[in-house]
Amino acid sequence: MVKKMNGDEAFEKHTQEALQQFLERNPEDATFLGFHEPYDKLLSNGNIEEVYENLKLTEDWRTKMKQTINFDELNEEHKMDWRLLENTCKRFKFSAYEHRIHEKNPECLQGIGALIFVVLTREYAPFEKRIEGIVSRLEKLPLYLEQFRKSYEKCVPVKLWTEVAIEGCQRMPKFFQFLIAVAKGRISEKLFLRLQAAVASLSQPLNEHLEWLKALLPKAKADWVLGKEKFDRLLKLRELGMSADEIHELGVKFLKELKEERARLAGKISPGKTVEEVMKEIQADAPKTYEEALEFTRKEMERAKNFVREHDIATIPKQGKLHVEETPSFIAPLIPFAALVPPSKYEKTQEGIYIVTRPKDMKDMSKDANYASIPNIAVHEAYPGHFLQTSRSNRLGSFIRILASGSETVEGWAHYCEEMMMEHGFQGGLKSRFMQVNGMKWRAVRIIVDVKLSCGEMSFDGAVNMLVKETGMSKNGAVAEVRRYTMRPGYPLSYLLGKHLMLKLRDDVKAKMSDKYSDRFFHDVVTANGYFPMSKLREIFEQKLGKI
Repeated sequence: MVKKMNGDEAFEKHTQEALQQFLERNPEDATFLGFHEPYDKLLSNGNIEEVYENLKLTEDWRTKMKQTINFDELNEEHKMDWRLLENTCKRFKFSAYEHRIHEKNPECLQGIGALIFVVLTREYAPFEKRIEGIVSRLEKLPLYLEQFRKSYEKCVPVKLWTEVAIEGCQRMPKFFQFLIAVAKGRISEKLFLRLQAAVASLSQPLNEHLEWLKALLPKAKADWVLGKEKFDRLLKLRELGMSADEIHELGVKFLKELKEERARLAGKISPGKTVEEVMKEIQADAPKTYEEALEFTRKEMERAKNFVREHDIATIPKQGKLHVEETPSFIAPLIPFAALVPPSKYEKTQEGIYIVTRPKDMKDMSKDANYASIPNIAVHEAYPGHFLQTSRSNRLGSFIRILASGSETVEGWAHYCEEMMMEHGFQGGLKSRFMQVNGMKWRAVRIIVDVKLSCGEMSFDGAVNMLVKETGMSKNGAVAEVRRYTMRPGYPLSYLLGKHLMLKLRDDVKAKMSDKYSDRFFHDVVTANGYFPMSKLREIFEQKLGKI
């Protein structure tokens, strides 16, 4: 007689089935997640309708659970996953039917390039085996491009996003030549010849794709705006508890306060000098070359890791590697400064990649890569920021938790860490504090620009000009920033708003725990649940505190 599964067993079964279906339909995502056989040699079909297929998969998953499982019989972890799945379905539906970016953005190569870069960098298998997977995908790329174009025939693209896609496509041949150079002498001659042949055979398909993108420009539309009504709906789906207007007001308030604080610090650092003069003075103290900046960043990330461990700030997983590399050329137009490629959830060794963009003009480098700023970057991106957060969260919970990612928690945590680590003594001195406040000021500007852009109350050029004026950012950097903002409404505001919500959460937890509170406890709960929307993270703390 077959034993009937209880609710938790049925939940696990349905979740595993849904994960398997997702991996089969999305082999690129399978590789990113850390599943390699047989996915590393496969490509999806390139059809933009995959957006609706993935939505249907998620909705079918939810329906099956509702029909076969009694919610009240589940343990607390599965109840939380159920609620996360409900919210994920709503957000996916909004993305597919209201935002519809898959119909407006004709870009399809960036993800492929990012995938190749990740496979090159993460040492989850012998180099030869990883290159073999890349070659298999390159051989399938011409058909992928053809199918993408065919599925896009009835779509009307956004002009700005088409221009970004053109730039990315133009950079791909150089990236493929870089791939050949990296592989030379490190793989068998047979595989190397196959790699060369695959890259050579992509020349015509890439040219055809580039010409197709250029031909889209005459029919492309200028309007990429989400609109206030939809933007407010998006914020409501994220359960932030604030409207666009309220978030904007908060951004304006923060900007005013941070300007005043920066001016106060400037007066202490160099009395009689303007804020701009003090900024230049601090930025002048910087690594002389791009390579020196990379090496100093590596050292500061290691120092931050040791500091977190020695001062009992948070738990650091035993297995973890963080690489610092140059940003690949194909995504450089969208990454003006730097970004973290986080570790895969299902990879045995948690391996992340911090990419730093080589500036077009080396004079711009010291604006971000100076000795006062790099320690803040190390904290934000590595320890105890994003890398620690993702490497701990990846070890806990189901696949659902990645789909339910709350950017206000992800970015809010890393931004919170900058000031918290300074309070613990990691970064010292007025100059470091000045640059930290300047970074917070940039995040306040992001709130204002994000809300105004998304609601259609600010133009692209207006957003660029505000970033240049208020942050001292270079024009090239500001253009790359705003390009990205237009594609991800609601994300740029997540940094400072997320930090604000994180501090409120910490205050509430402190008040409830009184003498039992410790930063280590708070930080460990956050990093263990780092993908959660802030509203759900609060629920986790309520559960934890109920057991104390």
